[in-house]
Amino acid sequence: MPLYIKDDAIDRLARRYQALTKATTKTEAVRLALQKALDEELTKPALADVAVAFCRNLKQKAIAKSVSADIAGEI
Repeated sequence: MPLYIKDDAIDRLARRYQALTKATTKTEAVRLALQKALDEELTKPALADVAVAFCRNLKQKAIAKSVSADIAGEI
């Protein structure tokens, strides 16, 4: 199936990427770029995981601050 790039700016980007990656064709360069973008998106942590990690980190900081305040009160 042929790939037609009708936008000159996109064509220039594809040609630049082709040259940088030494892809044999623009189609191969576009495939490589799309695969790389998909791989990056798929390896990003889920938003829920980011939120859980943030909450855990915040809780650890609060506990550490509470413990140091308790120690300072004992001195």
